[in-house]
Amino acid sequence: MGFLNFLKKKEEPNESDVNSLFLQSLKSRIEEQGHSVEYSTDYAAIIVDSQIEIASKIADGEFHPSLLPMMILVLNETFFPKGINANLAGFGDTPEDKVESATNGFMSNFFSPIIESFSDSHRSEFDFKSEASGKEILWHPKMSDNLLQGTWQETSKETNLYSIVEQEVQHILADNKFNWLKLYISRQPNGEISGECLLNNEFWEEGYSLLCQYASKWKDQSKFLAHKQFIVFRRCDECD
Repeated sequence: MGFLNFLKKKEEPNESDVNSLFLQSLKSRIEEQGHSVEYSTDYAAIIVDSQIEIASKIADGEFHPSLLPMMILVLNETFFPKGINANLAGFGDTPEDKVESATNGFMSNFFSPIIESFSDSHRSEFDFKSEASGKEILWHPKMSDNLLQGTWQETSKETNLYSIVEQEVQHILADNKFNWLKLYISRQPNGEISGECLLNNEFWEEGYSLLCQYASKWKDQSKFLAHKQFIVFRRCDECD
């Protein structure tokens, strides 16, 4: 499997290296779900079910002591050789706490949709069709749960974040086996709205604008709120 150049040559996992601790934690959690996991022999990464490679690195720079910013790439040589960016942060007072937080974040937001996308199973209520090169394509979205941060009291917790951009994204997917969409939107106590809307790792302006409109309607003024979700779109095997 291929790697991008931010990945360093692998050293043997050791307890003093936080990135090694993260990979060890991730390996254990994924094995608990019944998957086969092994360490890469070349780089700081693990290989799951001989299908995907999860490579990680602590982000460069100065950060708050309680923060663990992780750069993560999920790779498959055939379907996403340049990697799915799954960057996130762990929080805590100790390295172990921060690693556990980062592991939880990856498992809850990224792992399930990605690994499930290697199966043609689907939920028909989310399936949709598009057209490319004169042919009809059936898509199976595989999505994470909706993850909420902050103090949600008056604001509804029932919105599926994907529904905010669902109609628009259906018309712009590339005719590849996999497409993926990373959604994140937040509002600071002072009302400032920021976030991320990445389609196949690229900024999607229309989707981001829709997320901002959604966040502008949140209640719970003077409170921090954030909402995120990750979706993988698998082209139905019958359309290959």
